[in-house]
Amino acid sequence: MEHIREVDRNDHRIAFGKIQPYRSEDALAIDLSAMMSPVAALTWTRQAAEATGRRVASLIKLIDRADAALDDVVELRRSIQFIADNIAELTESAAGINRNAGEIAAEIVTLSQAAQGIDTHAERLAADAASIARALPTVQRLAEIVDPLENTVIRLGRVVDRIPGGRRKAIPG
Repeated sequence: MEHIREVDRNDHRIAFGKIQPYRSEDALAIDLSAMMSPVAALTWTRQAAEATGRRVASLIKLIDRADAALDDVVELRRSIQFIADNIAELTESAAGINRNAGEIAAEIVTLSQAAQGIDTHAERLAADAASIARALPTVQRLAEIVDPLENTVIRLGRVVDRIPGGRRKAIPG
């Protein structure tokens, strides 16, 4: 058996000046020749304790990382459930939007038909307005002719009122 002189920080052991990688099975192996002196036994025990401490620290870090990974998996599961719930709601909303879009399309068709009717009536109204505009000079001329006749009619009425027995009857009202 070889005598271990020391273990460096990289878990390499130095035996008789040769550097060899540390193997986990060597941790449990007891070099009886090292046990001959109490200092060698104490050194071997210290080195084994330090290596075990490093392994325990590594194991704790690994457990912490595994715990963090499990927390991430739980959060992902919650997120997936939230997304699934919202997809169902979004699907219902999309169906409602489709229904409303159909109703809106039907209303647009109705409004388009009404607008065509308004256009037709507007054309007729424009034609009637043009007729009125063409007739307006004639109406003005008639008004010019009727105005003097109005005074004549009033005077004629007074003359009729003066004729004996020609009095007009009062209209009730």
